[in-house]
Amino acid sequence: MWPALLSHGEQTSPVLGVGLAGLVMLALGTAAARTAVVATSIAVLGSAYALHLVLEHPPVDTRAALFGAGLLATAELACWSAELRREVAAPEAGRHLRRLAAEIALCLGGLALAALVLAATDIGHHGGVAVQIAGAGAAVALAALAVDTLRHPRG
Repeated sequence: MWPALLSHGEQTSPVLGVGLAGLVMLALGTAAARTAVVATSIAVLGSAYALHLVLEHPPVDTRAALFGAGLLATAELACWSAELRREVAAPEAGRHLRRLAAEIALCLGGLALAALVLAATDIGHHGGVAVQIAGAGAAVALAALAVDTLRHPRG
């Protein structure tokens, strides 16, 4: 697997290095129940994707919405794991199921916002200023959602 990842050229190596660093940080942060380390690891993983986009110059990547929603889900589940280990009292009946439903709704909402941004980017080339303004608004909403999630984990 590793030779296949590295065979796409010299530019893949830095992306792989940053991505692996993010995964190691995520594993350590989750194992130690340190949400600050988890948040940093999510930023590093996002940076690896951004580095890929900078180095490879692909057209609009339609998988970006899925990647963003995946990062959001990863951050939420890792932080939830840390919270569960800090709990001392038994949770009320149904609390975990409600939390899971909220996490799923949050991730689907993030996916929808990211998809809207991608659609606006694609249409923006043909749709004029109004579409670009709508896309910028969706991008701001997505960024606010990500910041809110990292600052105030759901529970």
